[in-house]
Amino acid sequence: MARPRNGASASTQYRRRRDRLADLEAQYEKLTRSRPRTSSKKGAKTRALNRLLRRIRAARGLLTKARNAIAQAAGQRLAAKRTTTRKRSVAAKRGWKKRRSLNRLDLSGDIWQHLRPDGSTITVVLDKNDSSLEGTFWNAYTAALEGKRDLRSFEGRSVFDLDRQRRFPFVTDLNVIAEHADEIDFGPGFYKRRNEAPGDRA
Repeated sequence: MARPRNGASASTQYRRRRDRLADLEAQYEKLTRSRPRTSSKKGAKTRALNRLLRRIRAARGLLTKARNAIAQAAGQRLAAKRTTTRKRSVAAKRGWKKRRSLNRLDLSGDIWQHLRPDGSTITVVLDKNDSSLEGTFWNAYTAALEGKRDLRSFEGRSVFDLDRQRRFPFVTDLNVIAEHADEIDFGPGFYKRRNEAPGDRA
C-alpha cells in the first residue's frame, strides 16, 4: 500500500483523522451546552463555536480523503491480484500447450490399435510404459481366445493417448472379445513406432 509523505499508511491516517473529528465534535457539543451569563462570554462562545465548525468541516474533508485513499489502495491491490492471477493462468495454459506439443513430437511414443468396448479398435499414441502395457494386453488377448488365461489383471486399467490427452480403458469382457475376434486386423498398421507413421491419423 502506498504511504503518504509523512510515512503513515492510509489506514493510520484515517484512524488519526477519525479520532480528530470525534474530538472536535465532542468539543463542539460541550461548548454548545455551556451557558455563559455575560454578553462578552456569549460572544466568545459564538466565536469559539464558529472556529470549531470550520475545523470540523476541514476534519471531515481530510477524513473523506483518507477513506478514498484506502478504497483506492484496495482497488489497486485487487487489480494487481487479478493481473497476477491472469498471468499465472496464461502461463499455465502456455505450459500445458508446450507439454502437449512436446508429447506430440515425442518420437519414443508408439502407435497402437486399442480395443474398444464395442469390439472395434481405435488408433492411440502411447508412451513407453503404456506401450508396453498395450503389448502385454494383446498377448493376453490372444491367450484368452485360446482359453489359456483370462483378462482380470487388466480390469480397471487403461492407457493414456498422447494425441487426444485422454485415457482409454482395457476391454476384459471375453464375450465381446470372442464375438469380434475376426474383425481385428493384426496387419502392418496394427503397431508402429511413432517415427515410422505418417503425420495425420484418424
